[in-house]
Amino acid sequence: MDISGIDYLGLDRVLKRGSGKILAERDHAFLVYDKISGAYLLACNDMTADISLLDRYAGQDCDLLMVSNHALGNAAFERYGFSEKLVCYQVAYYGQKPPLDARLTVRTADETDFAMLSETYRLIRAEELEMVIKRKSILLGYHEGRLVGFIGEHLEGSMGLLYVFPEHRRKGFGTALQAHFMAKTMESGWIPFGQVEKDNQSSLRMQNKLGMTRSDNLMVWMWK
Repeated sequence: MDISGIDYLGLDRVLKRGSGKILAERDHAFLVYDKISGAYLLACNDMTADISLLDRYAGQDCDLLMVSNHALGNAAFERYGFSEKLVCYQVAYYGQKPPLDARLTVRTADETDFAMLSETYRLIRAEELEMVIKRKSILLGYHEGRLVGFIGEHLEGSMGLLYVFPEHRRKGFGTALQAHFMAKTMESGWIPFGQVEKDNQSSLRMQNKLGMTRSDNLMVWMWK
């Protein structure tokens, strides 16, 4: 199965960086386990056959799963007892290095920033946040010496963790932070990509403003 398209950038990333293990490869499906994030990633286009792959290699022991097929993702969510899911578009940047907002300076977060980050951003577990920081995958953004927000990279390689402090919102700093992170990702030789919840119109508009390409299909992330 060809996994070079926008829907499969997560699988492509973990395989190329060497943390992904191919569990199954068929004409219609590609299942990978990423040892860094602990995620199972399934590229697929045959719902009946691909459920059998999940039954065999992941099933009830899987705590974090991405399925590139919306219908199959919804079925897997019910079948394996997941508690949360995100139905989203994949977005990716294929252009030249984006222009950077001169108002913003950035630095890479380190362990001294953990307390502030964990108190501010609670959408991931503390253990995951610690790993993200150790991987030097969070940028802090400053304007006139004041911290305005931050952005990072999830353990499987997608951009996320974007947060702008309330007093600095509606000033373009979210867009500026993402542009800086896109540039950082490109300097490392990767295609910047991320996921946007399907009904998050403000985020989708921001991705469009930044020149991100949006997938035609919906994918499903789920976790326990």
